[in-house]
Amino acid sequence: KQWYQRRVRGDYQFSFVFDDTYKQFRSNKCWEMFPETLPVLRELQSRGVDVVVTSDFDQCLVYILNQHGLFKPDDISNSLIKEVITSYEQGVAKPELLELVKEKWDIIAHAGDSLERDVVGAERVGVLPIFLDRRKSGVCKDHPSVETLSGILDHVK
Repeated sequence: KQWYQRRVRGDYQFSFVFDDTYKQFRSNKCWEMFPETLPVLRELQSRGVDVVVTSDFDQCLVYILNQHGLFKPDDISNSLIKEVITSYEQGVAKPELLELVKEKWDIIAHAGDSLERDVVGAERVGVLPIFLDRRKSGVCKDHPSVETLSGILDHVK
């Protein structure tokens, strides 16, 4: 929250409504899931795959995922996502963030939409990189590339 406040400090009009705007920003009203998200997470759970989200986002991500019913920090055994690890809380961004995650979790694959941070990062820590290419750019030639989260299921057994 402080990071966002510093960004708007000089704008009196916005800082006046900052708390309400920030509350909306970290709610599920401003964020929507891709349609395949729930089915893919449920299928991974049925396969016994623990899903850990790594993100260069801040602590808002925990609230957003919780409000969408994907992450239940108070009930991990019934949560589709087992842990959320952010750059904000760890003090490092991807790809270094993936190295910290690898110390705690037995990672088999990492999917993301950044060639440098996600694909190169996963390769650096020795796990299968999967490029999430929703724009169908075709830029990732050396590793698996999927257009939706559903494609991940073909690579994670």
